[in-house]
Parts: sequence; structure tokens; C-alpha cells
Amino acid sequence: MKHILLFGATGRTGIQVLKYALDKGYRVTALVRNPEKITEKSDRLTIIKGLPTNINDVRKAMLNCDRVISTLNPISEKDMISLKKIQPPQILEKSIRNVIECMGEYRIRKIAIVSSVGIGDTYLLAPWFMRLLGKITNFRNSFDDHNKQESLLMNSNLDWVITRPVSLNNNELLQNLVINYDKKPSTFKISRKQLAKFLVDCLETEEFFNKALILSEKP
Repeated sequence: MKHILLFGATGRTGIQVLKYALDKGYRVTALVRNPEKITEKSDRLTIIKGLPTNINDVRKAMLNCDRVISTLNPISEKDMISLKKIQPPQILEKSIRNVIECMGEYRIRKIAIVSSVGIGDTYLLAPWFMRLLGKITNFRNSFDDHNKQESLLMNSNLDWVITRPVSLNNNELLQNLVINYDKKPSTFKISRKQLAKFLVDCLETEEFFNKALILSEKP
């Protein structure tokens, strides 16, 4: 049975990944700081309390898994848009280092992560307000952490998929998924439910391995 190790399972996108994966019959192990926040119930769900920045927690959670999905956020939404400077925790960079090392130990190859439009070579493809926030708020810390995470993953020997979604919403009705690599999206929106579906399904094909994809939706 396919077995996902999921990071960020208590976040708004992570919850959708968890639901979709369980509905598809996957086994899921969720490594989370606060297990009580997960309300999903299944005999195929294992919840482990811990942190992705702790390599021993990652190593424990990864046992018996055969693929990894990360929906981790670098900082809270409140801190991200704040004008008050914070010390960046570099959660993504620290976590992906641990993940890459442990995947090597367990000989696991498949991993999909959530990044963002505006990261890497898509900076100029992001909407103007994101680029402005990146200059005047802690968005710049988020961009920096995402960039470091992507760089580490791209330089690994794993079969990785980097998703760079546009603005996320909670719409239940899925529209048409649009995938591109180097063009400005025609719309700057995608539902978390759509993104979650892609994160799980993309690891079932080699089509998207070692690619960074801009994801959006249109009617």
C-alpha cells in the first residue's frame, strides 16, 4: 500500500492533502507539532508528535513510508505581512535538509513540496503586490526560505516535484487546472483542494519529476 509522510498536515493545504490521500486509500503518517489539531480518523492514519526541524523526529516518522509531501509554511501569515522585522526561523531550509538526508537513508525517492509563484526564476511572474510585499514586509523572509528549500531539493538526487501555486483559496468546486513553467498565469488563484489533489497525484507519474510548476485554475 502506498504510504505518504506528510509535513504540514494541520495547515489549510495539509488538511486537504490528508483528506484526499485517505480517500484514495493511501496510508498516511503525519508529523505534527500539535496532534490534537487533526480531526480525521482512519486506521490508515498514523500521527506522530514532533518537528520537521528535528532529524530524529523525521527519521522516526519516515519509517515504512515510500513518498513525502510537504505543505510547510516558512512563517505565520500574520508575521509574513507584518512590517515589523522578525528573526527568520528558516523552517523550510532546516526541514528539507533533514528530509533529504532521511530519504537517502531509507532509499525513498519521491517527494512533492509546496513553494510559491515568485520563487526562483518566476520572481517577475508574480503579481506586483507580492513583489512589493517582498520588499517592505517579512514576505522577503518567506521568499528567502522558499528559495533555499528549492535549491537544496533541486541539487538532491531525488525525484522531486516543486509546485509554485498562485494565490490559494478555500473553494470546494474545482475548476480547470493550468500548469505552466515560465509564463505569467492568466489568473492568480487556485483552490487548496485542487493543489492537494495535484500533490498526491503527481507522484504517480514521472511526467513532473524534477520540474518546478506554476499552478493556477481557470473556469
